[in-house]
Amino acid sequence: MSDVLANQAVPTSAESGVAKMKGRLSTGEFGWIWIATSALFGISAIVAPGTVRFTSIVAMLPFAAMLAIVAIGQTIVIQQRGLDLSSAGLMSLSGILVAQLGFSTGSIFLAVVLTLIVCAICGAVNGLLIARLNIMPIVATLATNALLLGAIQTLSGGSPMTVPKALEDFSHERLFGVPYTLFLSLVFVAFAAFVSTRTLIGRQFIAVGANQRSARAAGIGVLRYQVGTYAAAALCFAVAGMLYAGFIGSASQVAGNDYLLPGIAAVVVGGTPFTGGRGSVIASGVAAIFMTQLGMMVLALGAGTAFQLLVQAGVIVLATTIRHIPGLLRVPR
Repeated sequence: MSDVLANQAVPTSAESGVAKMKGRLSTGEFGWIWIATSALFGISAIVAPGTVRFTSIVAMLPFAAMLAIVAIGQTIVIQQRGLDLSSAGLMSLSGILVAQLGFSTGSIFLAVVLTLIVCAICGAVNGLLIARLNIMPIVATLATNALLLGAIQTLSGGSPMTVPKALEDFSHERLFGVPYTLFLSLVFVAFAAFVSTRTLIGRQFIAVGANQRSARAAGIGVLRYQVGTYAAAALCFAVAGMLYAGFIGSASQVAGNDYLLPGIAAVVVGGTPFTGGRGSVIASGVAAIFMTQLGMMVLALGAGTAFQLLVQAGVIVLATTIRHIPGLLRVPR
């Protein structure tokens, strides 16, 4: 008995201290973004107090809401070990389509429905190229984006287009002082979170993203989930594109470019790994607020576009590093 007790591992004081520190640092896989966002608003209140005033926050929320919807689309794609670079083209296309169809049909509702259908088909094509032809997601979506840009140029003639007033009014409407776009983004986040965590479809979706071979062996329709993922992501990009066009009052062929990198950055900062399966649309939504507020703070400090991109890149690296701190504190045996 004494030999057995002697051979049992006894934690040293150093190991105990590291374990306690690791316990304090552990906030859950996607908890860091809440801390980072709170800290960012605290820093903003010191270095750029104008950005945390009520009017500034209300003005920032529509852009954060649109970025959150884009981030949801990128999150579900990344959960399937992919990356959708056609998001910029889909956002721009949706704005052009809803503008043209809105005036030609005289119905903004019909224009929105038709735009969503067209964008969903484009997303499904992405999924088929990746799942059926085994083309790398970056290559497939980049090629699709090039085709979309050609279509946008043809439809718009290279000039911005005025959007229907009904869409513009909706994008600027507020309820109790809160923009409609924020409520819409919350609906997207809540629905995506519910489906992915509380339904059979969500569990199978996670299984496909984690390991396609195991999911296929379990009888799960892998192709259906892969194609459906890119179609659902395209719907997110389309909604964000229409809201953006309505908010600025015109549809531009380059409107989606400003949301490509921030959309991916919000997913990374939110904690969703590129290894597939795991992910959190809620964390991505909070990260969208983080990225938007960060941009406002840097802009308020007088930084140029190049420095803003540098800050975004630095934040991505920092966010990725912080999440690995608990693992780095593990004492090797």
